[in-house]
Amino acid sequence: MGRFDTPYFGLVGVVLVAAGAVSVLLGLTGGSLEYWPLAIAGPFSIWRGAVVLAAGAFYLTAVNGRITNREDEALVFMGSLMIWIVGGMEVLSILLGAIPGGPEVWIAGPTEFLAAIAPPYSPSVLAIPLSLPAFRYAEEDVVTVLKRLFSGEN
Repeated sequence: MGRFDTPYFGLVGVVLVAAGAVSVLLGLTGGSLEYWPLAIAGPFSIWRGAVVLAAGAFYLTAVNGRITNREDEALVFMGSLMIWIVGGMEVLSILLGAIPGGPEVWIAGPTEFLAAIAPPYSPSVLAIPLSLPAFRYAEEDVVTVLKRLFSGEN
């Protein structure tokens, strides 16, 4: 199972550890970094960076075991779950922040809305698509849980 997953999640893990470390460092020093699709700034960059760093560490720990057993798969899935929570919160913040239109208009028009949701994004948002292959590890478990939930089995 780990034939193609190991190098992929290894590379993503290295990128996440680097992005998380830079984010924590910039958060501690009060600095910021903006390079077109990526922006690291703000008061919450320390904890967002810590979560991204930890998710990358989970990936790298799983890669050490070559993602051959269920524990390694769980590490990858938990790291991805961390990314989805922090990145999802950031996406929701971006979307909800783009809706108000200002003092004269209650809701922003399409042009203003699209301008407000345009890049740059935080590392956690950019990592969401990279972490989606981890769903593969939970596929059978999710199907089983949903069957039990809707059929009333215990």
